[in-house]
Amino acid sequence: MRIQEVCRKTGLTKKAIYFYIDQGLITPDRNAENNYLDFSEADVDRLQIIALLRQYNVPVGAVEELFRYPSMTNFYLHRQLADLRAQLLRQLGLIRSLSTLLTELPPQYNVANLKEQVGRSTAATEADQSMLDLVCPDQDARMISIFIWSSFLNVPKSEYRLFLWGKITEQAQQELKGSLRYVARIIYALDSEQIENDARQRYHDSQAILKMQEDSYGQLRQRIMNRLRHLADDPRDQAYWTLNYEKVTLPLVRFVNGPLGDLIAEYNSEYLIYLKNMQRLAASVRRELLEGAERDLYERLIRVLNGKLDLDQYPGLISFYTFEMGLYMILPLAKQRQLLEE
Repeated sequence: MRIQEVCRKTGLTKKAIYFYIDQGLITPDRNAENNYLDFSEADVDRLQIIALLRQYNVPVGAVEELFRYPSMTNFYLHRQLADLRAQLLRQLGLIRSLSTLLTELPPQYNVANLKEQVGRSTAATEADQSMLDLVCPDQDARMISIFIWSSFLNVPKSEYRLFLWGKITEQAQQELKGSLRYVARIIYALDSEQIENDARQRYHDSQAILKMQEDSYGQLRQRIMNRLRHLADDPRDQAYWTLNYEKVTLPLVRFVNGPLGDLIAEYNSEYLIYLKNMQRLAASVRRELLEGAERDLYERLIRVLNGKLDLDQYPGLISFYTFEMGLYMILPLAKQRQLLEE
C-alpha cells in the first residue's frame, strides 16, 4: 500500500514514517516500476506498535531493542513506567515547593528578593511519594516476580492462575517496600541483551535441575562446588558478594524460599519438583562444607567473605551463587555500589 494509506491507518505523519524507516524500524519494499515505497500489512502492524510505544514515551532506541529482543517486552514497559514515575515524583516535588513558596510570598515581591530563597529544597517528600503511589502504583513487584520465575510462567492461562498471579504480585509488593527495591534498581540499570542472555542461562539451568537424575545430580553438585572454589579464590567475585549480601542476595534468597514459593508451585506444579531438587543439591553441598571433606573450603570462604555466608539459616545461598548471582555481577562494581547506596 502507499504511504498515504499507511498514514491514515496508523495516524502517523509522513515525516514520522520516514524517520522510522531511516532508523531501520521498518524496511518497506520499493515498487520496481515507479520507485514508490510499497508498505505491507506487517509494516503497518509494526508502525502501529511503534506509535503505541511512542505514545508511552518509550525512546526510539528502546523501541528498536524491543523488536530485536521481543521477549524483553515486559521488562521495557516496566522500566518505562518506573522512569515516568521518577519524572512525575520530581515534578511533584517542584510543584509542591513552588506552591508553598507562592503561599509564603508577600503580594509585592521583587526578583532580587529571591536570593532569600536560595537553597530552598525542591526535593520530593514522603507526602509526594504517597500521592504518586495513590495515583500511579508502581509495578516493580510484578516485574521482579516475572523475572525471578520466568522459567515457570509459560503455562496455559486460567482464572485460577490469574488469581494466583494477583496474590504473588501483591505479596511481592510488600517485599518491595524493603530491600527488594535494590534488586529492581540493578535490573533496570541493565540492558536487554544482558538480561536476555541471563534469562536463557537461567532457563537452561532450571530445566537441568527440574529433570535431574542420579547421573546429572553428581554433575550439578560438582558444578556448585567448583563455583564455590572459584569464589574462594577470586577477589572480584568476593567484592560483589560482600557488596550484595545484605541488600540483594539475602532478600532474594528469603523471597524465593518464602511463602511465594508455594504459590508458584500451585501456578506451575513443575516448580515444586525443581525446588525439591535444588534443596537436595544445596543440602548435600552444605553437609560437605560444614561436616565433610570441604570443611577447609568453608572456613576459607568465611574468612574471605568476612563471615557473610550464613548456611545454617540460608542454605540456598550455595545454589544462588551458582545459578542466580551472575546477573548481579554484570554492572561495574562502582556503579552497583552507587545503586545500593542511594
